[in-house]
Amino acid sequence: MRIRDRRGAAALTMIALLVVGGCASGPATTRSVQGEGASASDRVGAPGLEALRTKIGFFTRDPCASGDAAEVFARCGRFTTEVRNAIGQVRRDAPDATPQADATEQALGRFAETGCEAAPGTVGEGDPAVCGPAFAAVQDAVQGMADAVGPAR
Repeated sequence: MRIRDRRGAAALTMIALLVVGGCASGPATTRSVQGEGASASDRVGAPGLEALRTKIGFFTRDPCASGDAAEVFARCGRFTTEVRNAIGQVRRDAPDATPQADATEQALGRFAETGCEAAPGTVGEGDPAVCGPAFAAVQDAVQGMADAVGPAR
């Protein structure tokens, strides 16, 4: 029984150290900007445009960005949500890419209006003959936005 108690105590001690270590890893990672939501440019030590380029780069490598639109659209709720959430950041941190951000927002809106968009973590329903072309427009718009923002350096 004593060995078990020691192992349990050691495990709890290790967990406590990891939690405390993670909480004390440095200064706050964000700062508040009066009147606006947080963006990548609000993060301490991370230039906004570079953080945005990295994020958009991840979008372009996602299977939802390059897969056959009629086959992947139903499993891309997380992808469409993340892209939609990044549009404001594109407008803020890469203002020259605003037309492409607008086009992406419009394509996402049309995709949602067709009833094809799924919530993150769920599988969407819809006719691939309708949803495929609508999602292909999203894929094209996201690629155009990525091209306008530029690659991470």
